[in-house]
Amino acid sequence: MNLRLISLYIFLLSLSCLISNGQSRNADQNQGGPPRPGQDKKEQQKSDKGKKDSIVFKMHEYKLLDDLTRISEVKVDTSISDFHVYNPPNKNSISVQSLGNTGNSYQSGDFFQRRTIDRDFIFQTNYYDYGAWPGGIKFINVTKPYTLLSYGQWFSNKPKGETLLKVFHTQNINKNINFGFYYNSIGSQGKYLNQEAKDKSLGLFSSGNFDRYDYWVTIGKNRFENQENGGLPNPKDIENPDIAPENISTWLTDAKSVNNNIFATLTHQFKLGTWKEMEDKKKKEKYDIFIPRVALTHVLDVQKSTRNFTEVNPNPSYTYTSDQGTVYYYGKDHVPYINKEPGSTASPATIDKSGKSFISNRFVVKFMEAPDRKYTFGKQIFISNDLVNIYFPREELVPDSNGVDQAPLGLTQSDKYSNTYIGGSAYRTDGRFWSWTVSGKSYIQGRNALDYELSGAIDKPIRSKKDTSFVRFFAKMANRTPDYFLDHYYSNHYKWENVFDKTYTLHFGGTMDKPGWRLKAAVNYSIISKFVFFNEMALPEQAKSEFSVASAMLNKDFKFGGLNIRNWIVLQRTTTDKYLVLPALTVRNSTYFEGMYVKTLLFQIGFDTRYESSYYADQYSPATGMFYRQTAEKIGDYPWIDGFINLKLKRTAFYLKYTNLATQFVKGGYYTSPAYPAPASLFLFGLSWSFYN
Repeated sequence: MNLRLISLYIFLLSLSCLISNGQSRNADQNQGGPPRPGQDKKEQQKSDKGKKDSIVFKMHEYKLLDDLTRISEVKVDTSISDFHVYNPPNKNSISVQSLGNTGNSYQSGDFFQRRTIDRDFIFQTNYYDYGAWPGGIKFINVTKPYTLLSYGQWFSNKPKGETLLKVFHTQNINKNINFGFYYNSIGSQGKYLNQEAKDKSLGLFSSGNFDRYDYWVTIGKNRFENQENGGLPNPKDIENPDIAPENISTWLTDAKSVNNNIFATLTHQFKLGTWKEMEDKKKKEKYDIFIPRVALTHVLDVQKSTRNFTEVNPNPSYTYTSDQGTVYYYGKDHVPYINKEPGSTASPATIDKSGKSFISNRFVVKFMEAPDRKYTFGKQIFISNDLVNIYFPREELVPDSNGVDQAPLGLTQSDKYSNTYIGGSAYRTDGRFWSWTVSGKSYIQGRNALDYELSGAIDKPIRSKKDTSFVRFFAKMANRTPDYFLDHYYSNHYKWENVFDKTYTLHFGGTMDKPGWRLKAAVNYSIISKFVFFNEMALPEQAKSEFSVASAMLNKDFKFGGLNIRNWIVLQRTTTDKYLVLPALTVRNSTYFEGMYVKTLLFQIGFDTRYESSYYADQYSPATGMFYRQTAEKIGDYPWIDGFINLKLKRTAFYLKYTNLATQFVKGGYYTSPAYPAPASLFLFGLSWSFYN
């Protein structure tokens, strides 16, 4: 951990302690209740002396759904199952294609867990799980200040080490207002040359909930700084025991991508309603509560995202000659760059800058669900407008010092467009018989005019004497204009100008959760027309035919005393492999023994095993940061085995993990993407400490 991280840690910890003491004093001053009639403040303070803190720690978490307009509760997870799975993409998917290092670009091998590009900056979608974004921010209401510190480290130190740090703090100023901050950092050097990753997220959030007015505000920044090595020219080098990983040649030596994202969002609403008298039968007291009927809501969402790709001294020909012949990095007979001159650290040969910023305003009229009425449901209508600014490298050539026309490095051209769309939704979230939601929106003006989206879902609890199962059915239909950067782009390596048709997608499926059987299952099916993908030349292309994708997931856990056997299986199939290739079979098993030592220390000790069938996984282009189709090399068909120990003592959790054990016994290379090997087995640890006063 470097000096800056240590300083930040000390500052935040000190600040949280000061704040905690402040809130504790406030709580102590108020815990005795209001003074009794005829009792002055001194008498009240005397009566409060000697009393213990009677405040019970409770924490309520929720997110904003429907483009930051509607709240939805989030269950607080206090278990240590999968605590040792520290890599963010692996927490969300059992199938992940990466560049072999934590913090670098990735994509999910599960098609239905890939992020749909809507207003996102397309060149940052492959970093989503490493960052903190407005739609994923959790708002909190807590009775005591709460702080969570997490730290992880390889046992080998830099320059081959990996460090993960998370700092989170939240507290309520009073029962209505909460605020908090977070800081997440990933620093990973990697086992191979030129693959260092430095990812950071920092943000503030606050919420206020009153009788007639609510607000939720977030401000944050994400930064993903990554070296781009392009993979190994000769991947077989990793099988040579005489070559250390740090001595294996990579395609690129001085290439780097830096992604930045800054955002600020505000959702606030004014509520109209009625006061109603209620009675607490236990305390035999009556009180008034405000029941909102209508809410007038405004959402302001401001974001700016950028990507800078630089190369100091690019390979003049992007070729590599091996025993098998000449390998062409960007494809044979394809000249990938415009500026052929080598550069320096101060003046790189390639400076590709691209970005997207937008300001979105949404105005919503909501008719609230009424808890005092038996038959009720919520509904809302809205109108929204997005103002978008796009920029990417300038295409016009300018003469250099020698009079030769060159691309103007670091300069950009820009474009602007807007979208106006209307829509609405209806939902029932408090029903015991079922819950449901339907929503839709239609673009009426702008670049995306005539786009539309319709969706619906039904959640049905099925209760029995011993268990309650949950079944969910959903469907979604969308007609979308492809992202701006799929139509227009120019850089030092790639350029394209397309006029793509709208993409049509029909997606439906269902899930089942039966806790009593420790069973979860899901099925998904999509029909896609005019699909846009990156072809074997790493250029966007539109599919010429319609195709479908289907998947089935089963999660079944077994428990025999302290022995736990958890199993996941995902099956996927596409009707064509021209445009999309996925692993047909993905399996994960986590087997561990769980017990309690001297009634205080909870422990888990076991193994994780993952397996994927072989498939033509997408290749990766450092110049754009996008994955693209290839048919030359398969990866997969080997087991991934990790040994782990999870420990929990009161508010502190700890893990020890030995990753990629199979690389010690199985001959041949392990790859996370074509030409990108996985790191050899290594030992690491992590801890998480939460506290509240």
